[in-house]
Amino acid sequence: LSLDGCGPGDVIVLRGVNFEFDQSTLTVNARTILDAVASELAVYDELRVELAGHTDARGSEAYNQTLSQARAEAVKRYLVGKGIAADRMQAVGYGESKPVADNSTEDGRELNRRTELTVRAP
Repeated sequence: LSLDGCGPGDVIVLRGVNFEFDQSTLTVNARTILDAVASELAVYDELRVELAGHTDARGSEAYNQTLSQARAEAVKRYLVGKGIAADRMQAVGYGESKPVADNSTEDGRELNRRTELTVRAP
């Protein structure tokens, strides 16, 4: 992962930043990836970012909204714990509202369950 050359509006899908089923608990692999994100954010300390949580369409819309917000906040908490200033990051849950794939297939649902980092204007 590199934030070199990233500017406002750039979106990076944090592949592998996953959670325990039906929870906002980061997996071991997710923490490893977020360690790299924290290192990059430390180097590019002028960047402000949105941390976005997305779910698939299983479950109610309201439930998915709450779960995605909790997951985005878990990512932010982890990065704060790694020394990244909280005021540089905004955690936003989008629930199932922004699918990137077909929710009727397992592969599609897996792609929709994602965490994204979007670079914001300073």
